[in-house]
Amino acid sequence: MLFNKPNQINMKNLQYYLFIAGSCLLTAFTTLDKTAVPFQDEDRTFVKAAAEGGLLEVKLGELAMKNGSSKAVKDYGKMMINDHSKVNKELMSLARKKQMEVPTTLSPEKQQKYDSLAAVKDNTFDMVYMNMMILSHEQTIGIFQNESSAGTDADLKKWAESKVPALKHHLEMAESLFQTANKK
Repeated sequence: MLFNKPNQINMKNLQYYLFIAGSCLLTAFTTLDKTAVPFQDEDRTFVKAAAEGGLLEVKLGELAMKNGSSKAVKDYGKMMINDHSKVNKELMSLARKKQMEVPTTLSPEKQQKYDSLAAVKDNTFDMVYMNMMILSHEQTIGIFQNESSAGTDADLKKWAESKVPALKHHLEMAESLFQTANKK
């Protein structure tokens, strides 16, 4: 019996009902947490890093087309503009569906990289640019592989994994062009 006397609650029953109520709330909050946050900080970090990296690749590609001394480096720059512009649009679309914010400008760190390459005006531009492309693509491949294996959002994981082969191809081309530029 819940009440021993009118307006009195049996302590044993009260503890039982409080336990049940607490368990229900805990279950509700746990379920709510899983459904209200479909992606984690790792996914947000990936989107931000991928967007900033893609923006930088496009801007550096534009510099390469303008300041590169060899046709191969200028062509590589054009490829970076085309490929990374396409990937950037895909990422923006995917992030928009996930209601995630995507940076549209370079971070101070990325802007500093751009500025340092923009300052190179002599015949070392090709070598400096290709070295930047090697380092950038090595880092980007790591970021994309990490998302594809450790991300929490299935769509982002699949998308990141699908971009790794092209990024590896960009890296191989950059390494080859760096060797050529370094021989000059």
